[in-house]
Parts: sequence; C-alpha cells; structure tokens
Amino acid sequence: MAFRYGGDEFAVILPGTSSADTYKVAERIRKEIERTLNAQGLLLTCSLGIASWPTDGVVRDGLMQCADSALYHAKRWGNRTCLYSETISSDSLPSRASPTTRKEVLSTIYALAATVDARDHYTYGHSKRVSNYAVALAEAVELSPERIATIRTAALLHDIGKIGISDDLLTKAKLLNEEDWKPVHAHPALAVSILKHVEGLAPCIPGIHYHHERYDGTGYPDGLAGDNIPLDARIIATADAYEAMTSPRPYRKKTLTPEEALEELKRCADTQFDPELVKAFCALQQRTVPSAVGTT
Repeated sequence: MAFRYGGDEFAVILPGTSSADTYKVAERIRKEIERTLNAQGLLLTCSLGIASWPTDGVVRDGLMQCADSALYHAKRWGNRTCLYSETISSDSLPSRASPTTRKEVLSTIYALAATVDARDHYTYGHSKRVSNYAVALAEAVELSPERIATIRTAALLHDIGKIGISDDLLTKAKLLNEEDWKPVHAHPALAVSILKHVEGLAPCIPGIHYHHERYDGTGYPDGLAGDNIPLDARIIATADAYEAMTSPRPYRKKTLTPEEALEELKRCADTQFDPELVKAFCALQQRTVPSAVGTT
C-alpha cells in the first residue's frame, strides 16, 4: 500500500514482510527510479528509510519516527536505502546502554506487560501471580538462584505478545475460530520480537517463546515435545495453566477450586504438561492450600 506522506515523501506499507525482504523491495524501487530518470537525463535520486514493526516501534507514531530517522540518514549519504537498525549501529552512540537507560527500557517493558494484564478485569494481575507460582516451582525443583531470577522475569513478561491481540478477541466468550487463533498463536513470537533487543533479557526468551508448547508435541509455535521444550517454558506453562484455571475467565462459566485445578494438571500430565513438574507443583500447592476444616 503506497501513500503520499509529504510534499516529496511517500510511504509504503508492506504487511507481513521481514526487514530483509523490505530492503530488497526498497532497493528495486530505488534502482528503477534511478534507471528511469537517468534515461531521461534527469539528475534526481531517491532515498529510502525502513522501520519494522514491532522491533523498531510498537505504536504508530514511534514507528513513523524511526522510519523518518532512517530516511534522513539515507538522505545524508544520498541515493541509498537505510534500515533504522543501521542508523542505531552506525551513529555515534554508546555500544552498550547505560544502567540508567537500561533501567528506563525495562521499566517501559514491565509497564507494557502490566498494561496487557489490565486490558480486562479477568486477567488483571495474572502475570504477577504466574511469576509467583513459577518461582515457587523453580525453587521446589532446586534450580540455581540465577535460573530462578530468569524464570521470575520471563513469567512476568510471558504474555507481553498479547499486545498484538485485539481487546474483542481477548475477552471473547465464545470458542475461538480458525481465524481467531492466528494472532493468538503468533503472540509468543511477537513477544520475542519486542524483547530480543533489550540487553539482559536474552536468557528469558526461551521460556517466553515456548510456554505454549505441549509435552506431547501438539503445542505452538514449533511443536516441541518432552525435554526438547526448555525447562523454563515447562515451568511457566504449569504455573500459567494453574493460575488461569483458578481465576475467572470470559470463556467459561465456572472457576475451578485449587483442588480441582491440581486434579486437572494431573490429568493432563504427559500430554500437556511435564509430569515431574506437575508432581512437584501439586506437592507444593497441597502444602499451601488451606484446609476446608476450620480450627479454633
């Protein structure tokens, strides 16, 4: 889709196209303009700037600013195509973000994750509760403090890709159809696209990307099975499912009790969940679930 963006500026939107393929399209445009104008004896050139959603920007205005930055970088050199990522690496910027900058970026991401949770009252606080359950399970299976810290962060951010799913779809009470499932299945990959350029979050990406895989290989995005699914992802999947079952959701009438949710985890062990993690999680929760018998 092509549009006039300004007096001598045009914008082209290429949905579902990678940065690399967009660069090829831009270069074809640039070279064809150059060839045509040279044949007419006109000394005019074309410069192009490329920005990609969501890696360069999530909201419209931010993405346009990135595209403008890449365009003016291209104009500075003249008759060339520039990716926004090139302008970051080639400009005189520090090679590593300062602690203050990194803290600001992380604060923005955590705020974004909280915003996703807050989009409807059913999921408010979901990621924080999943993180608490995941950390407790990681401690129960005696992972290292460093690994537990990674799982804590990954669980907090595991649903950040849902920013790409519409509110209507997130709160839909009816069963999802085939078209509805497309953005749902895409949200782990979108999360990775958002987080992969943030220094320090690389260890969290496997847990986030694969937390919807199933132990029997029928999950998404890649159909991994058994121990091929990263341990962090298996832990988050167990914690995520338990939290979802014990919290209200628009697509079901009944919220399960903690005891019923644990039984469901056991029923789905070996198919959806890692059976050893289910065993450890159930033992952990059975020690913490209050007894139904009152005491004085």
